[in-house]
Amino acid sequence: MSQLKKSTVKLVYDALDNKIFSSDDFAVEFPQTGDTLVKIEFIHNQEYYFHIVELPKSKGIAAAFAAVTDNSKAPSTIECPGDYKRVEENRFESFDSCIRRIQSWCGNIRADLNTRMPVYQDLEELKRQFEKHIHENIEQPDDPLSEIEIQKIYKKFDSLYEEFQKLSEENKITKIQLEEVRREFDIIKNNASDYPKGMWATLTKNRIVQVMKKVALSPEGRQILQSSVKRILGLD
Repeated sequence: MSQLKKSTVKLVYDALDNKIFSSDDFAVEFPQTGDTLVKIEFIHNQEYYFHIVELPKSKGIAAAFAAVTDNSKAPSTIECPGDYKRVEENRFESFDSCIRRIQSWCGNIRADLNTRMPVYQDLEELKRQFEKHIHENIEQPDDPLSEIEIQKIYKKFDSLYEEFQKLSEENKITKIQLEEVRREFDIIKNNASDYPKGMWATLTKNRIVQVMKKVALSPEGRQILQSSVKRILGLD
């Protein structure tokens, strides 16, 4: 059983579900004893990790002297990658501050991957193509989508989902990733009747890019999916 309350455990998972990744992209542990309270590992690259620990409030020699008279500890994070160094240690006044660091750490992972893998550069280019397509092709963006347009959207995303299913059958994405795609596409289709054209297109662009980030980390998978997305959604 975790040393943390259930509500606190939920806050950790909520922090991992952010604009960059989802909690499914991480392996999370809550040790039952000891000074380590949370251990998070990025499942796509195990060298990236984030620990929430309890450390002496002071560092170095000061910590040794303080330990004689003061046993108090500070909630702290050990992060790889850090803001500037490969591994950084940060002490805070509250546990909530440690949780807030999770999103910054996710940003550091993305920045680090961007220097070593073309995936995020490719996705930024795809995002720009989406934005250009929306600007040039959506007339009267404040109007609702017609029933005919909604039915076309359903067919397009059902067809696109079939492409992801093929990747799953070929073991190029996991069953968990395929389920994530299905959930995202269901949201996209349901949004078509809830939002004006322009807003729906922008929300859809962001969700598709998020899906690509989560499931297209291999060069082969990325190439297949980008080609399929562009063809089915009319970007080619």
